[in-house]
Amino acid sequence: MRKTTSAGGGGGGGGAFLTQKGEKYNEVRNEINELEQLLAAAGQTSQSTLLLKKKKEMREVDESLELMKKDHKRRMDICEQRRIRFEEKQAKMREQVLKFEKFIQENDAKRIRAELKAKQERKSYEEKVREIASLNDEIKRLELDQKRLDSELKKKNDYRQFLEDIVENGDYGYEEIKDVLTRYFTLKEANEDLQRTSAKLEENVDRVTRDLQDLRIKKQNDVLVSTSIVQGLQVELEKRRLQAKLQEEDNVLRIDKKKGVSTEFTQIIQAIRNLYTRCYTTMKVKSTLVSGAKESSSLFETLENNLDVIQSRIKDLIEIVSEYKTDGANTLASANSSNILPTQSVLSLGGGGSISVPETPHG
Repeated sequence: MRKTTSAGGGGGGGGAFLTQKGEKYNEVRNEINELEQLLAAAGQTSQSTLLLKKKKEMREVDESLELMKKDHKRRMDICEQRRIRFEEKQAKMREQVLKFEKFIQENDAKRIRAELKAKQERKSYEEKVREIASLNDEIKRLELDQKRLDSELKKKNDYRQFLEDIVENGDYGYEEIKDVLTRYFTLKEANEDLQRTSAKLEENVDRVTRDLQDLRIKKQNDVLVSTSIVQGLQVELEKRRLQAKLQEEDNVLRIDKKKGVSTEFTQIIQAIRNLYTRCYTTMKVKSTLVSGAKESSSLFETLENNLDVIQSRIKDLIEIVSEYKTDGANTLASANSSNILPTQSVLSLGGGGSISVPETPHG
């Protein structure tokens, strides 16, 4: 018998070899069982020698399996030693990290403080730059205001000179500049009143024009709506005609379907009656379901009673087959124990069925 050993690898390889040995052990065990059955059937003296040989092979397999277990344990011990050495190195590295941790924390704190200080100084610088820009904008705005006020002052001085010339040299009878300004404001108010009146008249004209346009549009819309209603009624009429046609076709299809259903129902009833007749004729003992049927029963009650009889007959046949199978298995076991090969006979059942029944040469 060939032995299999492993030349390297970890715990996974050892497990694979153990699985292979276990499978081979099961194969040898199965072969031994087959040989024992052959010994019981044939009774030859040489089979005891084969049995001893198979037992020897099984013992060799057990020894090989034990060697594999020892090799697996040795490798697991090596792995454990490596793990211990790795943990020791890891502990040393952890100690070194703890020694330099304080130094690293101080450097981080200094770096954070320097970054905060630089950030604050940058923020202060940006605020000063914005403040300078704002002051420059304010200066420019004030210069522009000053120029505007100088220009306005120059213009008003020209107006003042013009009014003084009117009062002194004009023939309008104004004694002071105030009289000229009063006359100006009076005329200005009168002009504004005339403009407001003109605006109101224009608004009235626009409103009447809009009302007329709205009335014209409304009438046009009414005509369009009436036309649309007529068209919708025509479409609805066409739909109703189409629905009536489809309804008529549906009624024809429904009538045809009812005829098909009636035909199928008749075929089903005939099939149930045929099955009932076959089951009833093959029953040795008539069931109470058969005797309980009444001549005055309805069609559905009669069919239900027939189905019950069919169900009862099928259950009886299943029980008969099960009993014959059980008796055949017992007979086969008795034949094996007495070294007699069983034969089979066919038992006919009622209704056209049959089962195979094992029997001995003695019957």
